[in-house]
Amino acid sequence: MAERPDKLGRGARGVVRGIDEELARVERGLVGYERLLAQRERLLAARAALTGERPPRGTAPRISQEDVAGYLSEHPGSWPAQIAAALGVPVTNVSAHLYRGKHDRFERREGGWRLKSG
Repeated sequence: MAERPDKLGRGARGVVRGIDEELARVERGLVGYERLLAQRERLLAARAALTGERPPRGTAPRISQEDVAGYLSEHPGSWPAQIAAALGVPVTNVSAHLYRGKHDRFERREGGWRLKSG
């Protein structure tokens, strides 16, 4: 996890260093196991946001059915890959929400997914 000093200011380098120290502590198991994975994901996502690096696999932001519905209200007829790209999440996350809400909230037509009317 090398820093990119050409992209970071002095204050940001200190924050990244603090994140790296906390990551090392978490990975040594000095934090309760029940919080370990959640804390690690938050730290890795924060570090990636500061350095401009791509977040590690498994730290994608979470979305809700509300997020998918909001996107479809503005972009009816979208496909899961389009929604996922716009929301910055894996396609499987979007597809899961679409299929769970298929009977009461979303409908698939020939031209893509839409919100059900009514």
